[in-house]
Amino acid sequence: MPQITQNFLDITDTRLDGQLTVELRLCTHGHTISVIKLNDWLIKENHTILQFDLFAPILLTIDLVEFTEGSSGVEVELFAVNDFEILPRYKHLASTPTNYIDKLGRWHLEIPSPFYTWYHEVSGQGWIA
Repeated sequence: MPQITQNFLDITDTRLDGQLTVELRLCTHGHTISVIKLNDWLIKENHTILQFDLFAPILLTIDLVEFTEGSSGVEVELFAVNDFEILPRYKHLASTPTNYIDKLGRWHLEIPSPFYTWYHEVSGQGWIA
């Protein structure tokens, strides 16, 4: 019978890859042309789920190129990381404090690495090491 042995490094090994699940739900209103990216991924669907490494920064950008004045825009209905709601709850942290983008140009929200330290601080739980 084979014997399974593990050394200290094997026991304490923490997987970093694919530990952050990012969910993005969008709704387009009226006539809009936009380029939406989540890190380097071009988003073409209204509902997207991607996975990133545990310590990877997360950058959501929406470049509104063209739209009809009045009732057109791109709404971020949900932006969540590991089921923690980021938008619309923390929309005040975006480049323009909104989750409804209806102005030409770039709108973005950046979550620097590491996510859990950032989330702990912005949710009012203080700073963690």
